[in-house]
Amino acid sequence: MNYKKISKVSLFAVIALIIAVPSVSLAVGGAGEQTKGDAPSENFQETKANLQEKRTEQTCTALVNRAEQIQNRLNERISQLTQKRVSIESNIQARVEKRIAQRTGKQASREEKREIAWDKLEAKAQTEEQKAAVAKFIETVQIAMKTKNDAINSIIADLHSTIQARNNERKGQIDSQITEYKNAVAAIISQISSDCKAGKSASEIREYYKTQMQQARDKFQNREKNTEEFKAGLKSIKETKKAEMQKVLETFKQTIEDAKAELLKSFSSSSEK
Repeated sequence: MNYKKISKVSLFAVIALIIAVPSVSLAVGGAGEQTKGDAPSENFQETKANLQEKRTEQTCTALVNRAEQIQNRLNERISQLTQKRVSIESNIQARVEKRIAQRTGKQASREEKREIAWDKLEAKAQTEEQKAAVAKFIETVQIAMKTKNDAINSIIADLHSTIQARNNERKGQIDSQITEYKNAVAAIISQISSDCKAGKSASEIREYYKTQMQQARDKFQNREKNTEEFKAGLKSIKETKKAEMQKVLETFKQTIEDAKAELLKSFSSSSEK
């Protein structure tokens, strides 16, 4: 009797265990499936973040390299500009010295010819009145020549000094614009590096580079407008000095014509007597 009771109890325990095992297996299986379901989502987010980081790094490197190339080209242009300036200034100085030498030579040649003309004119003077008229004519012409030459030399010297001052001013403006452009590019490079370290997105960094670099270029390229204004200013100065020279020459010419007329009048009155 007791044996049978024990057997029944054992049988019921085995059945209960068989029924309980699938539940446990299902619970374990469910937990495992949930863990496997979360893993792809985490890996995707991690991969996406790595790609974004790599893209940003590539963008930063490319933009910095591009900006540095601009700096290198700018440095080359500065070197070429410096050499060009030296060559231009040397050529200008050579032309100025050549013109001064030519003008001095022509003045000396004219002076020799005038001395010969004075001797011939003095030989024609027969009376005291004619001799006095010739002496006065020679003195008038000599004074007029000196006045004209001094005025022309002064105008030319003033023209050269004014142009030189304008050139120096222009060089200072160009140097300032170049320095400003270089500083702007350097600031862009520095800011890009900072933004990259700060973790900004590649699109934000590209947009900053595009906007800031365009502003720097536009400001630097405005120098072309200043160049046209500079050339127009030089043209105006040259025209003004040319007008001054023309006025001096006209005054000189009129003085000579008046002196000739007075000389001829003296000779005519002497012959009538």
